[in-house]
Amino acid sequence: MPRLLTVASLLCSLIAGCGGSSVDREGTLSRLRAAITEELPPGDTATLEAHNQIVEDVRDGNVLDGMRRFEVEEALGRGQECAGRALCAEHGFSATGWVYEVGRREGVPWGPTIIVGFDRQGFVDDVYTLTRR
Repeated sequence: MPRLLTVASLLCSLIAGCGGSSVDREGTLSRLRAAITEELPPGDTATLEAHNQIVEDVRDGNVLDGMRRFEVEEALGRGQECAGRALCAEHGFSATGWVYEVGRREGVPWGPTIIVGFDRQGFVDDVYTLTRR
């Protein structure tokens, strides 16, 4: 019996290591929400790089996986509609996907971008990121 538990523990740790996200979902979403409206003064490369890292953490950590549209809205606010945006069309997003520009310069969206696509049931089914370096 102890050997069976050891094997089971090993399998659990391997599965968690392979497919589990080590990114703190709530913390990352909170940081992203704050960054979306944060002002980026000209020449502030440290804040810009921090925003790029948050966007990459969301993507690489699969932070939005399994979330529904209303949950994304609760966590980040409602994104801008993809409709009419060339970047959305180029990457296969429907008009109902949402775009988040992360950071502002003089009140205008400026910084990395996240596009979130939803399936017919309202679940996140695709995430595209564009960093600004």
